[in-house]
Amino acid sequence: GFSMRGKVWIYKFLFIVGFGMAAGFIIQLCKDAGQYKMYALPFYYLLFFRVIEYLLLAVFLIISGYILRKKVISGQV
Repeated sequence: GFSMRGKVWIYKFLFIVGFGMAAGFIIQLCKDAGQYKMYALPFYYLLFFRVIEYLLLAVFLIISGYILRKKVISGQV
């Protein structure tokens, strides 16, 4: 099994990657807005695809990290 220190590292890693993905979403969206061409697909399509690409994974990782953190703190894991 993992030691307590290893479990703490895992949920911190999930938080870091999750928030990094959320930051990547914002950065990518700003980049897309600067390169957006009016004759292409409407911008909300691009926004929708970026949400799927970045934010869904980010939310999943952050929630997983939060649940793991609660279990580690309460001693269940």
